[in-house]
Amino acid sequence: MKAYKQQFITQLGDAEVVVAIQASRRKSMRLGWSAKGEIDLRIPVGVRKSEVLSFLQRHEQWLLQRRLQWLEEKEQNRGSITLLGDKLALAPGPGRSVVRQGNTLLVPGGTEEQRSVALDKWLRQQAREQYQTMIDLWWPEFRQYNPVKPTLRIKRMKTRWGSLSTRGYINLNVDLLQQPADLVELVVVHELCHLAHFDHGPGFRALMQHHLADVKQREQRLNRVRLNGLIPTC
Repeated sequence: MKAYKQQFITQLGDAEVVVAIQASRRKSMRLGWSAKGEIDLRIPVGVRKSEVLSFLQRHEQWLLQRRLQWLEEKEQNRGSITLLGDKLALAPGPGRSVVRQGNTLLVPGGTEEQRSVALDKWLRQQAREQYQTMIDLWWPEFRQYNPVKPTLRIKRMKTRWGSLSTRGYINLNVDLLQQPADLVELVVVHELCHLAHFDHGPGFRALMQHHLADVKQREQRLNRVRLNGLIPTC
């Protein structure tokens, strides 16, 4: 059987919630909670729906807690975003593009969907500028492992901060832009180290330590950050 994606609605407490399923060649089911307020469920291909429902029922309390936390965070973050560790207020603004004035972002008016699209476009542009600057800064340390600098791609990933493709791409999560600059740097250096070591073995760890003396402290901080109910990896 082939990998597939599908959705259905389930009752969770007093609310109806979307269950977004991704079936692939994996050995076990994994549960998460997405930024959209949906249950993110990864399952092996061939699992029956009755098994899925039983799995969700066994984890109902965890899901209720995650939904409550998501609602609280949504309320706290209403009218603001975090950029490189700093909270910026959102306010209506003129024109068609987002403009930053100090600690405030002026977002074009219109419908909520239009404001969301404008803000997402602005964040992706900021992410590209910040990440590319960081890659360019570190590239002289890593060009010995590959003559061609990896091409940056900005993505919104549910379970990863970044990845390095064998096809020459360095993929970085746009949501990483919320973290302080030193944690962005951690992920960039992590991915560049994969040019020399494509695993996370002793050679990789030694190279990370060589470039970032406080790598363990930074990793501990990043490992406390949850995205979609999961701790993302690199």
